[in-house]
Amino acid sequence: MKERLKSVILAALLVLTLVLARQIWLAPPPTGNKLIAVADTKFTDAVIGRMMPAAMVVNFGDGAHTKTVQLKNLWPFYRNILKQNFDGKEKVQWEKMAYKDYLKCHDKPSVVFEVAKGTYSDLFKDVYNLHDLKGEIAAIYFSESEGVIFETEEGAMKPDFAVNLSDINKYIRSLEREDNPSYSSLWERYGIQRAVYISDEKPVFESDVVYENDLTNMKSAYKNDLLRRLLKAGIDDLHEIGEEDSTLYVWGQRTVRLYNNGLLDYKDQTEAAKEVMDPAGAVERAFEFVAKNTGTIDDVYLEKLEPITANGGRGYRVVMNHSEKGLPVFPVKGEKIDAIVVELFNNQVKRMTYLYRNKAEEESANTLVEGMAFADVVAMHPEIFGAKEEGYDQLLKPLRRVSLCYLDDGREEKKALVPGYYVLYGERVYLFDALSGAYVGGDRS
Repeated sequence: MKERLKSVILAALLVLTLVLARQIWLAPPPTGNKLIAVADTKFTDAVIGRMMPAAMVVNFGDGAHTKTVQLKNLWPFYRNILKQNFDGKEKVQWEKMAYKDYLKCHDKPSVVFEVAKGTYSDLFKDVYNLHDLKGEIAAIYFSESEGVIFETEEGAMKPDFAVNLSDINKYIRSLEREDNPSYSSLWERYGIQRAVYISDEKPVFESDVVYENDLTNMKSAYKNDLLRRLLKAGIDDLHEIGEEDSTLYVWGQRTVRLYNNGLLDYKDQTEAAKEVMDPAGAVERAFEFVAKNTGTIDDVYLEKLEPITANGGRGYRVVMNHSEKGLPVFPVKGEKIDAIVVELFNNQVKRMTYLYRNKAEEESANTLVEGMAFADVVAMHPEIFGAKEEGYDQLLKPLRRVSLCYLDDGREEKKALVPGYYVLYGERVYLFDALSGAYVGGDRS
């Protein structure tokens, strides 16, 4: 009996082995990303802290609004609301509101965070588990009466479950006692159905913030340490080539070129094993590389993230800029450029350009200056917006965002930052001098 049982078990095992072997040999081989498991999209708190919306609109009710860019201590509260209500949910159904109804919600006590175009929409969906939300996120609305509403390219979208909020009205009431600049929307001003807010007053800026070329003024000991970190070799081991506009340092397949105008250009041509990267991993690695090798990560925020290709490989370009007084600082050299650009392939930084300009260490007088009203800037540029006679209700229909910023003239060795306007008009970004109204740069978005 025992011998017969053994025979039956052995026969069953033999059949199972043949079936599994057949599946293995006949199954197609893994291809592409299946060769290497893709890591879950997870950000550290340090990087999430640098992913902030562009601005916050505060709706007091009855048509009164203000706007602030000082979000460092405000955004974490609302960020936690998103994490607590959306993280871990299997599937979220979204209800599309009539846009006029969404605009009416802005008449109730509420706060609305403006989300920067493109990058932040995709990354916010990753961080807060909003993958079921269709369209690019433009703004996130919070109120005790309506809960959470997302404004996207598809319209105003509300989740199919209630989000119960508290303490928002209390915060709004506290702000009402302060002296806040007044804002109004395109809907209220010109009848354009869009919740884009423009100041009713001329903007006020601090005018004494001075930036300088940091490479020119960098002490040799710090410069040598910077080269050592990037090239992984001592200064005496590097091959140095002096040129008219720059100095090139070479160690093996890595190079660093220091330009006289303050630009650092790092390249790494070493071979790297193929490794799958997700957007979160690219952002994490880029911030880690900048912090570890330059040590200058204070007041740096994520500007955008772009997929790139080279030699058949896919990677990411991570763009960062500085902020000053809560406002973004855009370097300009006849056109808009970026302070820090990191390109990664196979989870390895292959190139980094870093415009080494920082605040000059000198006494400041905290002088305030008044800028031009945005409507006056629009009237100065019919070549961009159209003739004033057409009416602002027509000229500003393509306006998607307008915000205050600082402009840093990278061509100057040392110069005060210029107050500016950042304007997203249609699909194009424009930068204007807020004091003179002059167009100073921009790029295709």
